[in-house]
Amino acid sequence: MKTQFFTRNKKGHSLIGMLIILLMLAVSCEEPSEFIQSDDNNMSNKSFKQTNDQMVYEFEGSVFDIASTPDGGILVGVNNGASKRVDLIKNGSVQTMTTLDAATDIQGIASIGSGNIYVSTGGSDLAQNGELYKVTPSGGTMVADLAAFEYENDPDANYGTQWKDQLCEAIDGYSAGPQNNPYKVAAVSGNEFLIADAAGNTVLSAKSTGEIDWKAILTPPLDENGDYLIRWQTGAEGDIPCYVQPVPTSVAVANDGSVFVGELTGALADTDGLPIGRSRIWKIQPGANHVVCSEDSEDCEAIISGLTSIIDIEIGPDNLLYVVEFDQTSWLSLYIPNLTVGGSIKAYDLDGNLDRVVASGLEYPSAITFDNKGHLWLLENNSTSFTTGNNPTVRKIY
Repeated sequence: MKTQFFTRNKKGHSLIGMLIILLMLAVSCEEPSEFIQSDDNNMSNKSFKQTNDQMVYEFEGSVFDIASTPDGGILVGVNNGASKRVDLIKNGSVQTMTTLDAATDIQGIASIGSGNIYVSTGGSDLAQNGELYKVTPSGGTMVADLAAFEYENDPDANYGTQWKDQLCEAIDGYSAGPQNNPYKVAAVSGNEFLIADAAGNTVLSAKSTGEIDWKAILTPPLDENGDYLIRWQTGAEGDIPCYVQPVPTSVAVANDGSVFVGELTGALADTDGLPIGRSRIWKIQPGANHVVCSEDSEDCEAIISGLTSIIDIEIGPDNLLYVVEFDQTSWLSLYIPNLTVGGSIKAYDLDGNLDRVVASGLEYPSAITFDNKGHLWLLENNSTSFTTGNNPTVRKIY
């Protein structure tokens, strides 16, 4: 599913498009004081709100991810029309670190050092776009062509259980054929990165030298009989089942090398309603590669289930897994004004046991990160201005 909120909506597959990809605690009852800075640092579209001694940073456009730097900064990938840039929140102010010449939006961000980051960009119909860039203050360089890999390989259709037929992509405005939407990205090391490909239903491994491989393929959610859940039928005879797509949105790497993957879950058949309680967290064993994440996999286990529209995961400084659920009514709330009933952040141990609810009642939470002092930062309200009237905001929760 293309997440376009991630960047678009694809059969329930697109971080907006039905992820469409897809992707603010009410700040206060008081009217916040607001000021906008405009200077040589390109601050003209960055707004700060001060409420009860809390800084809320507002951005015009779309923001899909945030990340922390070793020296305490918070990176923000901002997409405003044709302009793509990485901003840096530090010491109470915001500056543009660099701009990026890319055909599609910045979606995932991973920092491997101050001023040295990697970003993923969004996919497009038939896997024409979607790359991994190395970004420094002097600009960005494409290091891995993720779209070309999907176009040539299409793992969920051609490898493992081969559960997806390419004809099933011809729905929600997309074409039959390979589809990709690189969303969140996590660093394994300074030159290896894992990317959650929302439309490709895979986790990709990419090197800074350009090599790409698929690490894991996610499989559809199951029906009450333990079979893949079907969304629709296609083919000349209507005999090709098109399954509900898992839609990986986020990936995190533990200290022992275990990899965690969160999924959003694509659109269901009309008779099955909303994809509420269908999303899972998968745990891939250290060193495992070319894994098919399913109920009978030895190397990939669904350690948490029954969640709704997971949009981000992070491993905190306390070695807990923090899980962000976009909204209780799933990503559908993006399209229906006033439907939102609250997103949440929950913390689990690395075996999948709930530790605590960190925050609830959030308005379209889209990403989290921890700074170098252990503070938790939150991105809210991405790409929701047409339903909420609000721009994306970034703030420190605690």
